[in-house]
Amino acid sequence: MCGNQREHNTTVFVPNFVSTMENISEQMRTSGFGVARTGSGPDTNYGLAQCYGDLSLLDCVLCYAEARTVLPQCFPYNGGRIYLDGCFMRSENYTFYEEFRGSDDRAVCGNTTRKSTAFEESARQVVQRAVESAPSNGGYARGEVSVSGTGNKSAYVLADCWRTLDENSCRQCLENASVSMLGCLPWSEGRALYTGCFMRYSDRDFLNKEVGNGSSRGTIIVIVVSVVSSLVVLVVGVAIGFYIWKHRYIQKKRRGSNDAEKWAKTLND
Repeated sequence: MCGNQREHNTTVFVPNFVSTMENISEQMRTSGFGVARTGSGPDTNYGLAQCYGDLSLLDCVLCYAEARTVLPQCFPYNGGRIYLDGCFMRSENYTFYEEFRGSDDRAVCGNTTRKSTAFEESARQVVQRAVESAPSNGGYARGEVSVSGTGNKSAYVLADCWRTLDENSCRQCLENASVSMLGCLPWSEGRALYTGCFMRYSDRDFLNKEVGNGSSRGTIIVIVVSVVSSLVVLVVGVAIGFYIWKHRYIQKKRRGSNDAEKWAKTLND
């Protein structure tokens, strides 16, 4: 989702954005979360990225690498956000870190299968548990509740608040998000894409196994992926810079053509 305000100064905006993304990348490698600010005034770039709580560090870096190559597509608008099934990323020209509601908040329903009343009851139960437990658990909760009378069927949920929110703001975001998302029932899956949080329920187990810090091989892969994604963002920045230069050159050339027409008219007169 892209903002509706165009960047103030393109020659400053692009390097600021690239610098912010690189700063966040360093943090994501170790904590799965990052915030950064680059620049000043209307050209300031604020960024935030966070992986959902069930993601391993390696998968987190891979998710962030994808997100940071997609978000630049919002150019020439100076803000945007992206929700992937693993991580979230947002960039603006103002500090938004404590926001937890907004006009773009929405639920997205997966209409693959209509479920039974028993599944609806299990889904509501597991979502409510997540809403209650996440705020006091670092903004993260996951859960599973069996569907009665179905043997091995269950309802699954994931809830994440951005770490910049306090406990009260996290709770309000999840409460609002859950009400909106549960409106997807009786469909088998629903997501809530909110300013301060993300929620998802499903009839299939989409949750990742919770693991430790990983091996040295995983660390090497993390470093390689981070370097490659940095190069991709740099290339995107250069491409945007070339676009700007070409656009200005064409505009200058057009102005020159208009001047020639004015001189010709003067001479004819």
